Amino acid sequence: MKEFYKDTSAKVYYLPDLDTLFLEYLGKVQNDEHFIQINTAVLQSFRQLKTQKFVADIRKMGIIGVNSQKWVVEVLLPGMVEHLNGKTLFHAQLLDPNEIMAKVSGGNIKNRSSQTLDKLEMRQFTDSVEMNSLLKNWKG
Repeated sequence: MKEFYKDTSAKVYYLPDLDTLFLEYLGKVQNDEHFIQINTAVLQSFRQLKTQKFVADIRKMGIIGVNSQKWVVEVLLPGMVEHLNGKTLFHAQLLDPNEIMAKVSGGNIKNRSSQTLDKLEMRQFTDSVEMNSLLKNWKG
């Protein structure tokens, strides 16, 4: 594992065996500025890698504001797709089925980004074993 970023709310790391960049929320994000700081680290990390796969584990994230959701759709995901030069980005969200607000935020991002980005395959999971199996076998 290669760690790129860590604070009290999140860590960003790469798992070579899954060839995937992970953003794992360890706790609630303080505000939009903090969310953008974390996700800017995600984008910078992704640009250093050759992977096409990105996972956001949002089970402990809490509610993210509309501005943060907009930033993901307008900056983060397009920046990742652009880095891939025509290859497809596989983006998985790992959700807690009992955490309704994170599910709503994740769903909003999924719906908005699928309308604006062509080279994006986005899936939502509540089971990390199922998600990791798909990550191992996904061939963009």
